[in-house]
Amino acid sequence: MNRIITTFTLILLLCVAPCSLAQETNSTPGAPEGGNTDTWRHFENLVTTISKAERELDQARKTLVNSQHETEREDARAEVERLYLELNSLKVAWEVWATGGVDMELFASADVTEKFNWQSELESVFEPILAELRRLTDRPRKIERLRSEQFEYQQRLLAAERAHETLTEYRVMAPSPELVNAFTVLENRWLGRRDDMKNKLDLVNYELNELLTSSVDTKEEAIDQLKKLFSGRILNLFLAVFAAIFVYLLIWQLNRLYTRYLLSRGKRPSLTARIIRLALVVVGAALAFLAAMVVLYTRGDWLLLGLLIIILVGMALALQRYLPGYMAEAKLMLNIGAVREGERVIYNGLPWKVQSLNVYSRLVNPVLSGGIIRLPLSALTPLVSRHYEKREPWFPTREKDYVVLSDNTFGQVVLQTPENVLLREIGSVTNFSTASFLEQNPRNLSLDGFAVILRFGLDYQHQTDVTSTIPETLENYLTNRLQQQPIGEHIQSVTFEFAEAGASSLDFIGIVSVDSAAAGSYLQLNRLLQKIAVDACNENGWIIPFNQMTVHLERDGE
Repeated sequence: MNRIITTFTLILLLCVAPCSLAQETNSTPGAPEGGNTDTWRHFENLVTTISKAERELDQARKTLVNSQHETEREDARAEVERLYLELNSLKVAWEVWATGGVDMELFASADVTEKFNWQSELESVFEPILAELRRLTDRPRKIERLRSEQFEYQQRLLAAERAHETLTEYRVMAPSPELVNAFTVLENRWLGRRDDMKNKLDLVNYELNELLTSSVDTKEEAIDQLKKLFSGRILNLFLAVFAAIFVYLLIWQLNRLYTRYLLSRGKRPSLTARIIRLALVVVGAALAFLAAMVVLYTRGDWLLLGLLIIILVGMALALQRYLPGYMAEAKLMLNIGAVREGERVIYNGLPWKVQSLNVYSRLVNPVLSGGIIRLPLSALTPLVSRHYEKREPWFPTREKDYVVLSDNTFGQVVLQTPENVLLREIGSVTNFSTASFLEQNPRNLSLDGFAVILRFGLDYQHQTDVTSTIPETLENYLTNRLQQQPIGEHIQSVTFEFAEAGASSLDFIGIVSVDSAAAGSYLQLNRLLQKIAVDACNENGWIIPFNQMTVHLERDGE
């Protein structure tokens, strides 16, 4: 079996050899010049190999005739068939080489009774693609195959030489004529194998040298190949891509013009209009692929055309898997899905208004800087929109608003975007991610005004007046003093009441309501209220207690 494989490999090598010889000698294939000794030597080696194969076949046939047992007969018959196939292969190789590489399949009889086979037809469609791929990789594949065969034949030749040398030594040292004759037979057999491997190795080396030795200057050949590449396949690819993009942009522009026409009417697009827009998208993609195929077909580039067809087949197969997702996206484009134009949707924790639904939809948040995002339909399929009230806020703050966070951080909003909120506090700017800013539950002081709460306590010695005269006196005092301050014009109301009897003080609570114009004075107002409360105590002789701790110790025996 190994010899049959080797023979077929030799045939392939011999089929390409005449072309190399023809390029080297610049003469008619199959008729080398008289001075080319290497060519004549290879011819002689092949003829010698054929003659040797004929003798081996004759000997095998005689062995088959003289076989007595069935087992010997079967082995001999298998040997005859193997040698017969090998001899025919060598003869075909000799004829191909001697005739200059004539394709023998041209003279083979055609089978006119062949029936239709869709698999064969499909193979014939892709045959030009495979042929082109084979052509592009023919030289490196041949070199790699020849190197593999070279290594294999070298190993076999070394093994045959070692075996021959060992048999020669045994024959010389044999103590009897019978052993001498036996070793002589084996020695001649391995000598033939060595010569056979040597002839095949010479043929492989010859073919490998022909492929590795270029008759054209390497630089000029590289430049020529680049010119062919840029004027051939790369140009075809560029034209196909250009045609596809041009057709798709043309259909896309028609879609945009149609969308503008619908918007100019001042009404939301109807279902029919949305179907037309969706159809334009699908038709644009189909015509783009068709334009690329027409260009490649016209240019005769079957490799790129076949690859494009394979891509289309792969997309068609993948469509079965992704069809449900595409159907959901189609519903969105037709405005009959879970997300609809003109409604409110929550995306990444922020409310957005769905301005338009298309291949790339448009969401808007009117109070955010850069509050316009484009999303693919796939990002909207898991969402659900709803109708909204005009009074609903799109964000808890606006730029230049003053806010107080849940950790009592006070500052002014400098910038708010879908990703970040910049807050100026005590002369510096702090950057919050929008999500973390919302988690702080910001209290907007600039929206509808705010209130400042004052808490303080008096000593228990004023217990008789804490529910009667003291709250009224404090409220009037606070009101008068606040009216004397610049912030007084923004004060809306002042309320002062007794809150509770604490552990060491009688506690009061004051609530001062201020309009939104004074939001920037929030911290200043807190300090001002504390100062006015202390001044009121000083003027009225009220004592502000301090926290006391009473420790009671029990004596032993009491």
